[in-house]
Amino acid sequence: MTKARDLANGGFGLVLVKPSTVVNGTDNGKGTVSFSAVSSVSLNDVFSATYSNYLIQLTLSGSTTDDVNMRMRVGGSDNSSTVYTRSSIFQNSTTISGQLISSEQSFRGIAQMRSGQDNFSQMTIINPFATAHTTIIQDSTDQVGTANLTQTRRMHTMTVTTSFTGFTVIAASGTITGNVSVYGINK
Repeated sequence: MTKARDLANGGFGLVLVKPSTVVNGTDNGKGTVSFSAVSSVSLNDVFSATYSNYLIQLTLSGSTTDDVNMRMRVGGSDNSSTVYTRSSIFQNSTTISGQLISSEQSFRGIAQMRSGQDNFSQMTIINPFATAHTTIIQDSTDQVGTANLTQTRRMHTMTVTTSFTGFTVIAASGTITGNVSVYGINK
């Protein structure tokens, strides 16, 4: 009988990926990066040929109410060109809406921060290291007021086929505090 711990080590499941370096954050030694009151946090060398796809989990709170964005990076530099696109579906207790945006300088709205409240975003990132279009399927939640939870599903893609090795999480305004983990998805 195969045990769960053997599956993770034997090529199945999720494997926490340790970045080679972190800018504006601290790696706990295993790969989870914590950051406090920063405008951005960068993780270098988390994407490689080892995995085709990854899971990113981001928990944060912010000093303001605004978007949290993400840029892909390679060689320690962010790609800030207008090569990012997204489509979104928003749902809260009273409404459902959507939007389609192209030619942005980041994956906009990977999380929505609300001052003093915890927010969570989980992203499946497809082909970040391959010379292919990088795509993200993102689900996030944030609380609006005391009883209203907002849920967002976004699809992000890039119009270029660059091989990326890392990413930067960026507060659109103010600062962010939280942690981020990257998991390689074994086939």
